[in-house]
Amino acid sequence: MRILVDHGAYDLQNMGDLAMLQSCVMRLSWQWPEAEIMVITQRTADLAAYLPDAISVRRTSDHQSIRLLPPAYRRQWLTTVPYLSGRVSQGRMPPSRPCTSLQAVRAADVVVAAGGGYFTDIFRWHSAGVLGLLSLAQRLGKPTAMFGQGIGPISQRVLRAQARAVLPKLSVLSLREGGMSRDLALSLGARPEVVTVTGDDALELIGGDRTLDGHALGISVRLARYAGVDLATAAVVGDVVVREAAARRAPIVALPVARREGESDLRAIRSVLPAGQPDVKVDIRDLNNPQALAVSAASCRAIVTGSYHAAVFGLAQGVPAVCVTKSVYYDNKFAGLQSFFPGVCSVISIDSANFADRLRAAIDQAWRLPAPLRVAARDAATRQRDAGREAYATFRGAVEKTLRPSCTRT
Repeated sequence: MRILVDHGAYDLQNMGDLAMLQSCVMRLSWQWPEAEIMVITQRTADLAAYLPDAISVRRTSDHQSIRLLPPAYRRQWLTTVPYLSGRVSQGRMPPSRPCTSLQAVRAADVVVAAGGGYFTDIFRWHSAGVLGLLSLAQRLGKPTAMFGQGIGPISQRVLRAQARAVLPKLSVLSLREGGMSRDLALSLGARPEVVTVTGDDALELIGGDRTLDGHALGISVRLARYAGVDLATAAVVGDVVVREAAARRAPIVALPVARREGESDLRAIRSVLPAGQPDVKVDIRDLNNPQALAVSAASCRAIVTGSYHAAVFGLAQGVPAVCVTKSVYYDNKFAGLQSFFPGVCSVISIDSANFADRLRAAIDQAWRLPAPLRVAARDAATRQRDAGREAYATFRGAVEKTLRPSCTRT
């Protein structure tokens, strides 16, 4: 049994995306213990560290023509070539050890997309590439699934057309929120009977058995074009966090999620926390794996975040999250979390009147949140985790109906 996993971060530099990828591979291995699982990545050594049993394949084309293109046009080619490959490669036997994503699609028995928030206009080139590989797999008669997805907003006509071609043919489509993602998926042709809302796949890695004794105030900041937050705006958040931590004699713990150059949460957090605060202990360090992020989140009594997965890792462990947003993209992501964790997750628009005052009030409410509500958040995460596992079991059942018996679990 061979499984190809596409996903949201080929550089493995986002701890949220990495957690979803690790969870996906883990859950697939539970369904098919003897399977050979191939994962697309740019960093073979890092994949070996994070997923030692996975097989690395490159997100590139095995067509020699890509070398003739200027670098600026190569990503467009990578989104197009799967549609060509289904025609020019018919009848060609895949190599015994696939090296590229196209070879891996042809060699795989099933192809899946691990969870993420990449099916949206903001990341249209990435989502177009994933949809292209899923489309190729479907044309070759291979079962496909998408797990733990946050979908939208999508207004790009080409991207919507790609989605309309792929979503109706999925065996399973599990979503991490039931608002915009579900409505958009159904409008793009996904079959209602294969759509399920499971919460975030990263929940598989987050233990809910830690004692609720955190005393730190956590902070995560995302300075990126798609977040809509600039340094001056984020500095307001940092100033409020420092003052609130000082008032409670609580340490501040950084919760960086994105590590890639140009989108480093660690650098952003350092830039917004005012210097010269002798009364506040600040723990700012790199977290280079999801497990470290989970431990740091558990040390908090409350979290202020502009990063989605900093909230996920806290909420799953009963730590309330105050989510600040300045874009439609994050509005929808945080709204999904709020629906799963009512009373424990709050969302504040940075554009709202009296933002700093509202943020202070939200931090105070989160800090004083009663223990039963914190326990209820952990229970909600457990239910979502179970729903996610069930989606993978459902996919196994769908695969067993279509593949030869020798490829399936006995």
